Amino acid sequence: MLKASIARERFYFVLAAAGLITAWWLNALAVFENADYLKAWFGSTVDLVLSVDLSIVAITVAAWMIYESRKLGMKRVWLYFLISSITALAFTLPLFMAFRERKLREQRLASGKLERFEFDDHLVDIWSPKTLNSKTPVLIMHDGRNIFDEKDSFTGKTWEVLTAIREEVRGEQPLVIAVWGLSDETRLRELAPQEILDDHPEFWDALPEDFRKLRGPGFADSYVSLLSDAILPFALERYCIQHSADRTAVMGASMGGLISFYTLAKRPGIFGTAIGFSTHWPFGGEVMVDELTAMLPPAGSHRIWTDRGDLELDAMYRPYHERAIERLTAKGYASDKEFVAAHYPYTGHHESYWARRVADALNWWLQAPGRS
Repeated sequence: MLKASIARERFYFVLAAAGLITAWWLNALAVFENADYLKAWFGSTVDLVLSVDLSIVAITVAAWMIYESRKLGMKRVWLYFLISSITALAFTLPLFMAFRERKLREQRLASGKLERFEFDDHLVDIWSPKTLNSKTPVLIMHDGRNIFDEKDSFTGKTWEVLTAIREEVRGEQPLVIAVWGLSDETRLRELAPQEILDDHPEFWDALPEDFRKLRGPGFADSYVSLLSDAILPFALERYCIQHSADRTAVMGASMGGLISFYTLAKRPGIFGTAIGFSTHWPFGGEVMVDELTAMLPPAGSHRIWTDRGDLELDAMYRPYHERAIERLTAKGYASDKEFVAAHYPYTGHHESYWARRVADALNWWLQAPGRS
């Protein structure tokens, strides 16, 4: 989507250049030939048809440009009309389209900047807000292909994180690091809490046959190390941000929820908050709930968000979700302040559903009392 937008912008600039060159060149020829513009425009019935036709098109285009510029917040649209009077609409219309494309991309990126890097065969997309400072919060997200661009997404939908940041998130905008998985085939082994999976190989036996075929040794510990020891330090240095666990969160959905909590458990000094949408507790069931919550750091300095819907795969989550609530409460986590266990009725297991929850979770994290 973003590459296509840049390509369209460049295409419009090329058209604008062609329109400017041809307008000046042909006008110069007409002047040298002492051409009569009025006679040329209205000299015959055919000329009149074409002139009226182009005039109506020009008026329509002008009205659309005014409407579109107001809708997008593009300033000084009158300049395009002024320039048209001394050049040509063939120049100013594609020029307007090019800057419109740039404005649309700017809005899509919430006025920030998106960069791509690679770490240990993992693509990493990093979105930085327009305003950065040493205390900018940092959010790491799993399944990075599904975060920013629909064309990259496995489902054709994204989490719409930047839309949430632009329109709904209150307070300071975070730096967002979206880490792509190694591959679709290795996703389970990379996101399943390794210590628990290694102790319970029978988890694989409970999976559908298509997933049992993916059986193999887990490497979540390496993934956690990649996030904590390579990607995060790189981002902090590149964007001149001082690390603070209070300002550093990790977020994912389904298996991404499990690895988020596992990451918090393994690196409590680095991450202060873990957020899981439709946390896939059924992978391992009660054993996963009990052992993963037991691994989490003591209450008092960390925060947990876990939620569920009740459609599709989420329809089977309720007993495990409620068991997680019991375990977190027993561990001393204070409801709402230190942990949220939300239920979103009539939602299921898909990016389009999780997109509705992003702003809720981010506002809860970013506006935590005493977060420094």
